[in-house]
This record gives sequence, structure tokens and C-alpha cells, in this order.
Amino acid sequence: MTAEDFYQVSNVLPITDCRDLLLCSAMKGRMACAPGDRKIQAMEEPKRLFRVALYKEGTSPMEICAAMRHEGEIWLVPDWIRSPRGRSAKPLRMIPLSKFPHKKFPRTSEAFADYAIDGVVPKGLFDRRIPPALSAAFGVLERPAVRVQMGLLH
Repeated sequence: MTAEDFYQVSNVLPITDCRDLLLCSAMKGRMACAPGDRKIQAMEEPKRLFRVALYKEGTSPMEICAAMRHEGEIWLVPDWIRSPRGRSAKPLRMIPLSKFPHKKFPRTSEAFADYAIDGVVPKGLFDRRIPPALSAAFGVLERPAVRVQMGLLH
């Protein structure tokens, strides 16, 4: 295992409740890039995190998963890789919300989520390693070149 592999494995943030990500004061909907990082498209579009209510296959309580708009589409982001200083994070993987029947909630003070998936989401999409057939069927992007300004994650 290389140092980079260890860093990537040790800095994965499982999302059980995305409030920490959504409430970061430094977020402000901007995208940030590390100096000299040409793999990341600087300021391609403002990044805003959404909350998606869903049921995972085989579990009973509803869960909230982070999501973001990227290339004109909303993507689920179940796990994040933190930068060394914790000022930004990159999705470990992204899953298009459009692959699931879903509804959008109106933005009110009572809304607990921005979107809700109707039905059950395959639990395998949230595993550490996704089988290639499942990944292809749902259009999963692994380690996309996207970075979101996060501030210090709590």
C-alpha cells in the first residue's frame, strides 16, 4: 500500500448524516481547487450540497445522504475524501439521482430534505467496493475530479 492509498482510505468520511457538511460556515456554495491542481476544473459551476432522504435496501430507518449538482444533474455523494487540511473534500463516488424515481421538496423551514427517493436504493451502492455490474447499471462515477470547499469538517 502506498502513502497515497493509505491517505485515501484513511480520509474517507462515511455520511450517516450530512448536517456537518451542509452547515459548514465556509461552504458558501463555492468550489475550490488546490494550487496547481489541473485535474480539478476551477469554478465550473457553484457547488451547493443538497439533502436526499432515502431508504437503503435491507434497512428500516430513513437516511439522509448528501447530494450536489454537477454537469447539470443532481448526484448522490455518500462518501467524501477530505483534503489534508480539511478545507475541501472530493466525492469518493457520485451516483446520479436521475436513476431513481424521486421527488423534490419545496424549500421551507419544515423541509428535512431537498429530495426524496421513492422506493429502495440498493445497499451495494454504499459499500466500500461496488460490483462493476451494479456500478455500470447506475452510472456511478468513482473519484470524480470535483472538489467542494468545506471549511473545517467537524
